[in-house]
Amino acid sequence: MRKIGERIKSLRRSRHLTQQQLAEKLGIDQGAVSRWERCHITPSARYRQELEVILDAPLMEMDRPLLESVNRDLHFSLLVDANLCVLAASEVTLAVNGCRNRDELVGSSYAPLLDKTWQRLYQWLKESGAFTEGISWAKITMPTPTLHSGYRWMDSLWIPFRLDSGELAYRISCRMLESIPAESLGRAILEVDNKQRELLIPVHEHQVKDAKQQPSFERKTWSHAV
Repeated sequence: MRKIGERIKSLRRSRHLTQQQLAEKLGIDQGAVSRWERCHITPSARYRQELEVILDAPLMEMDRPLLESVNRDLHFSLLVDANLCVLAASEVTLAVNGCRNRDELVGSSYAPLLDKTWQRLYQWLKESGAFTEGISWAKITMPTPTLHSGYRWMDSLWIPFRLDSGELAYRISCRMLESIPAESLGRAILEVDNKQRELLIPVHEHQVKDAKQQPSFERKTWSHAV
């Protein structure tokens, strides 16, 4: 995540530490610190905690209230960045995913918890500009994988917004459905300019049957396809 990488570099320099010195304090290779600072990878939850101790400052200082609000949410709630790295997760989210602690989920990619249908839908929405063209929210009803508990049909509300750094992030709130939709079709409902539009998503055994059944993800103008 760009903000974390830039902040690590800024804090390291302000503490008069070289990348090698910081790496030695963490017990890792200098190349890992370099990749963090160049925003090629994001430090895991474990290393973010260690970095905050060594650098004596929070890595996401300006967004800490947001992180804490998600962590304290009494519902299934996640905060992820545009690369789907989990930044915060509520206790309910941890329980549904069968996690013993936050380190099992926070700092990891949320992408492996999304099947191919989910991944293609998210990538299409992202690449087609849906999240940057005034969309207020997207409610997606799909069979959703969990870390240890298998698939659950869920309503997932994705709310895009900008962090103080200007980086795109999503707050995701989910609820498990008591029954599977009769037609077994997934749905994505998007609100844009106070108008709602719907996209149907064929699913079969948590996968799309074939390419002909997939929504028109190749269209770059997303509003023409929903």
